[in-house]
Amino acid sequence: MFNQGSFPPQGFPPQGFPQFAQPPPQLLTRPECDAAVEKLRKAMKGMGTKESSLIEVFGKYTPLQMNQIINGYESHYGNTLLEDIKSETSGNFGKLCCALSMPLVEYDVKCLHDAIAGAGTDEKCLIEILVGRTNSDIKALKEAYQKIYGKELKDDIKGDTSGTNYRLYKALLKGERDESNAPRNAEADADALYKAGEGRMGTDESAFIDILCNYPSAHLRQVFDIYEKKYEHSIEKAISKEFSGDVKKTLTYLVLSIKNKAEYIADLFEKSMKGVGTNDNKLIRLAVRHRSEYVITPIKEAYLNKYGRTLAKRIKGDTSGDYCKLLLACIHENK
Repeated sequence: MFNQGSFPPQGFPPQGFPQFAQPPPQLLTRPECDAAVEKLRKAMKGMGTKESSLIEVFGKYTPLQMNQIINGYESHYGNTLLEDIKSETSGNFGKLCCALSMPLVEYDVKCLHDAIAGAGTDEKCLIEILVGRTNSDIKALKEAYQKIYGKELKDDIKGDTSGTNYRLYKALLKGERDESNAPRNAEADADALYKAGEGRMGTDESAFIDILCNYPSAHLRQVFDIYEKKYEHSIEKAISKEFSGDVKKTLTYLVLSIKNKAEYIADLFEKSMKGVGTNDNKLIRLAVRHRSEYVITPIKEAYLNKYGRTLAKRIKGDTSGDYCKLLLACIHENK
């Protein structure tokens, strides 16, 4: 049986977001898959590795098609594609190739596990992966984490976080956002946010978490607009006044992802390259997760509109060699 693969959850298009128009998934035929598998094998066979061939394959196929190629490679050669890529590549180019050799959901789960394992927690990685995901994404992530690591994701996060921060992650991991178009009272919810924060002594953190994690995204955009008009500043400013530390950061990112997901992700790309040095792990995660053309196109447009230069030019200025070429292929700028 030819394994067709399974559609990898990506969090796109999110409910109520017109920016991401997902086309019907295109599967490879058996001969197409076999040709890609053979090209990868030839690139790694014998003395040395033909990086250009790896770039051609990894930069060409969608996550769904790569699932087919990953399954086909193991069926043909016994080894997993990841095992062979790991032994034949190195450096940031190798890290990126390894990431592209995994089904998308498994890569996300690995990143979550790496963020939790060891001393300290990489909160930025947790936020980046969990914020803005659909209910089906969250369900897939939890199931894959349990299958691969034999533990529940929420239990591992609980061991590394506490208090309000853990309650926020727990709410995100429930994956219970209302994704229907049922009518709601946006003004009442804007007032509820005010009464939970600026309109009282202390902060009703649970109210903020419940509304921001569970209410429909399109509805929340209306709530944010009403809040700003009625109380004369943004909901982000209200969050900044009422919260601190990682909770403030997570809630702010949550709001930004709801307001404009493409711009939010464009900002994450910029943050990965801003300042001294490049956060290559972050840049790789972003390029791998958002590499479908219908996903990355509005992100590139948002980046250009906000920063006045192309994402491709930014990447070229911060990376080099085969690593740069493969990153550009991932964002469909390698022509």
